[in-house]
Amino acid sequence: MSALLCPDCRIEMETQTYYGVLVDVCPACAGVWFDEREMRALMQVDPLILLSLEDRAVPDVYYSAQETLERRCPRCAIPLHPYRYLYDSPVELDGCNQCHGIWVEDGELRRIHEEMHRHRTPDEEERQRLAIAQYAMQSQQQVERANMLASLFSLLRKRIPPFSGF
Repeated sequence: MSALLCPDCRIEMETQTYYGVLVDVCPACAGVWFDEREMRALMQVDPLILLSLEDRAVPDVYYSAQETLERRCPRCAIPLHPYRYLYDSPVELDGCNQCHGIWVEDGELRRIHEEMHRHRTPDEEERQRLAIAQYAMQSQQQVERANMLASLFSLLRKRIPPFSGF
Protein backbone atom coordinates (compact mmCIF):
# COMPACT_ATOMS: atom_id res chain seq x y z
CA MET A 1 0.00 0.00 0.00
CA SER A 2 1.45 3.37 -0.98
CA ALA A 3 1.67 6.32 1.37
CA LEU A 4 -1.21 8.79 1.40
CA LEU A 5 -0.76 12.29 0.01
CA CYS A 6 -1.50 15.31 2.19
CA PRO A 7 -4.72 17.09 1.08
CA ASP A 8 -2.95 20.46 1.43
CA CYS A 9 0.73 19.94 0.58
CA ARG A 10 0.35 16.98 -1.78
CA ILE A 11 3.38 15.25 -0.24
CA GLU A 12 3.52 11.80 1.33
CA MET A 13 2.25 11.62 4.87
CA GLU A 14 3.95 9.57 7.59
CA THR A 15 2.03 6.79 9.31
CA GLN A 16 2.24 6.96 13.10
CA THR A 17 0.82 4.55 15.65
CA TYR A 18 -0.96 5.70 18.82
CA TYR A 19 -2.46 3.04 21.11
CA GLY A 20 -2.49 0.60 18.20
CA VAL A 21 -4.32 3.01 15.89
CA LEU A 22 -2.56 4.14 12.71
CA VAL A 23 -2.96 7.80 11.76
CA ASP A 24 -1.34 9.69 8.89
CA VAL A 25 0.52 12.93 9.66
CA CYS A 26 1.91 15.39 7.14
CA PRO A 27 5.55 16.20 7.99
CA ALA A 28 5.28 19.60 6.32
CA CYS A 29 2.01 21.16 7.52
CA ALA A 30 1.36 18.83 10.53
CA GLY A 31 -2.16 18.07 9.38
CA VAL A 32 -3.56 14.71 10.48
CA TRP A 33 -5.70 12.29 8.47
CA PHE A 34 -8.04 10.07 10.47
CA ASP A 35 -9.69 7.17 8.70
CA GLU A 36 -13.26 6.39 9.74
CA ARG A 37 -13.59 5.84 13.51
CA GLU A 38 -9.88 6.36 14.24
CA MET A 39 -10.34 9.65 16.08
CA ARG A 40 -13.16 8.22 18.20
CA ALA A 41 -11.14 5.08 18.99
CA LEU A 42 -8.19 7.17 20.20
CA MET A 43 -10.34 9.51 22.27
CA GLN A 44 -12.00 6.55 24.01
CA VAL A 45 -8.59 5.17 25.02
CA ASP A 46 -7.12 8.50 26.12
CA PRO A 47 -9.19 11.71 26.38
CA LEU A 48 -6.00 13.79 26.20
CA ILE A 49 -4.75 12.13 23.00
CA LEU A 50 -5.73 15.09 20.84
CA LEU A 51 -3.41 17.37 22.80
CA SER A 52 -0.65 14.79 22.61
CA LEU A 53 -1.02 14.45 18.84
CA GLU A 54 -1.09 18.22 18.46
CA ASP A 55 2.13 18.62 20.43
CA ARG A 56 3.92 15.85 18.50
CA ALA A 57 2.94 17.08 15.04
CA VAL A 58 4.95 20.23 14.39
CA PRO A 59 4.76 21.88 10.96
CA ASP A 60 7.88 22.52 8.92
CA VAL A 61 6.18 25.14 6.79
CA TYR A 62 3.37 27.56 7.41
CA TYR A 63 0.82 28.16 4.73
CA SER A 64 -2.49 29.90 4.44
CA ALA A 65 -5.58 27.72 4.15
CA GLN A 66 -6.73 30.06 1.36
CA GLU A 67 -3.75 28.89 -0.72
CA THR A 68 -5.24 25.39 -0.88
CA LEU A 69 -7.24 25.16 -4.09
CA GLU A 70 -9.25 22.04 -3.44
CA ARG A 71 -8.61 19.47 -0.77
CA ARG A 72 -8.95 15.90 -1.96
CA CYS A 73 -9.34 12.75 0.09
CA PRO A 74 -6.01 10.94 0.40
CA ARG A 75 -7.83 7.60 0.10
CA CYS A 76 -10.51 8.23 -2.53
CA ALA A 77 -9.17 11.35 -4.32
CA ILE A 78 -12.65 12.93 -4.25
CA PRO A 79 -13.07 16.51 -2.98
CA LEU A 80 -13.34 16.87 0.79
CA HIS A 81 -16.31 18.73 2.19
CA PRO A 82 -15.99 21.18 5.08
CA TYR A 83 -18.20 20.75 8.12
CA ARG A 84 -18.34 22.10 11.66
CA TYR A 85 -17.19 19.89 14.50
CA LEU A 86 -20.10 19.40 16.96
CA TYR A 87 -22.33 21.38 14.53
CA ASP A 88 -22.22 24.64 16.49
CA SER A 89 -18.49 24.95 17.18
CA PRO A 90 -16.11 27.31 15.37
CA VAL A 91 -13.88 24.33 14.46
CA GLU A 92 -14.17 23.48 10.78
CA LEU A 93 -12.90 20.10 9.58
CA ASP A 94 -12.90 18.48 6.15
CA GLY A 95 -14.47 15.08 5.63
CA CYS A 96 -14.82 12.54 2.87
CA ASN A 97 -18.37 11.54 2.01
CA GLN A 98 -17.19 8.25 0.55
CA CYS A 99 -14.71 6.73 3.06
CA HIS A 100 -15.75 9.01 5.98
CA GLY A 101 -12.17 10.03 6.77
CA ILE A 102 -11.42 13.36 8.46
CA TRP A 103 -8.70 15.91 7.64
CA VAL A 104 -7.60 17.98 10.63
CA GLU A 105 -5.31 20.97 10.09
CA ASP A 106 -2.52 21.91 12.49
CA GLY A 107 -3.97 23.54 15.61
CA GLU A 108 -7.46 22.11 15.17
CA LEU A 109 -6.87 19.10 17.47
CA ARG A 110 -6.35 21.49 20.39
CA ARG A 111 -9.47 23.41 19.41
CA ILE A 112 -11.46 20.14 19.21
CA HIS A 113 -10.26 19.20 22.71
CA GLU A 114 -11.28 22.65 24.01
CA GLU A 115 -14.72 22.36 22.38
CA MET A 116 -15.26 18.91 23.88
CA HIS A 117 -14.28 20.22 27.30
CA ARG A 118 -16.53 23.27 26.90
CA HIS A 119 -19.49 21.07 25.97
CA ARG A 120 -18.79 18.37 28.55
CA THR A 121 -18.63 20.56 31.66
CA PRO A 122 -22.19 21.94 31.54
CA ASP A 123 -23.58 18.47 30.81
CA GLU A 124 -21.83 16.96 33.82
CA GLU A 125 -22.96 19.82 36.04
CA GLU A 126 -26.50 19.46 34.74
CA ARG A 127 -26.48 15.70 35.46
CA GLN A 128 -25.25 16.39 38.99
CA ARG A 129 -27.96 19.01 39.55
CA LEU A 130 -30.58 16.60 38.20
CA ALA A 131 -29.36 13.76 40.45
CA ILE A 132 -29.43 16.05 43.52
CA ALA A 133 -32.92 17.25 42.61
CA GLN A 134 -34.13 13.65 42.21
CA TYR A 135 -32.69 12.66 45.60
CA ALA A 136 -34.22 15.71 47.22
CA MET A 137 -37.60 14.91 45.67
CA GLN A 138 -37.44 11.27 46.82
CA SER A 139 -36.44 12.38 50.30
CA GLN A 140 -39.31 14.88 50.42
CA GLN A 141 -41.77 12.18 49.29
CA GLN A 142 -40.56 9.83 52.05
CA VAL A 143 -40.93 12.55 54.67
CA GLU A 144 -44.45 13.36 53.44
CA ARG A 145 -45.41 9.66 53.49
CA ALA A 146 -44.03 9.25 57.02
CA ASN A 147 -45.99 12.32 58.19
CA MET A 148 -49.15 11.02 56.52
CA LEU A 149 -48.78 7.62 58.20
CA ALA A 150 -48.10 9.26 61.58
CA SER A 151 -51.27 11.36 61.19
CA LEU A 152 -53.29 8.31 60.15
CA PHE A 153 -52.11 6.26 63.14
CA SER A 154 -52.77 9.18 65.46
CA LEU A 155 -56.30 9.49 64.09
CA LEU A 156 -56.91 5.73 64.37
CA ARG A 157 -55.75 5.71 67.99
CA LYS A 158 -58.30 8.41 68.81
CA ARG A 159 -61.19 6.69 66.95
CA ILE A 160 -60.76 3.05 67.83
CA PRO A 161 -60.90 2.13 71.49
CA PRO A 162 -58.09 -0.03 72.70
CA PHE A 163 -58.65 -3.75 72.36
CA SER A 164 -60.04 -5.21 75.51
CA GLY A 165 -60.24 -8.86 76.25
CA PHE A 166 -63.55 -10.66 76.97
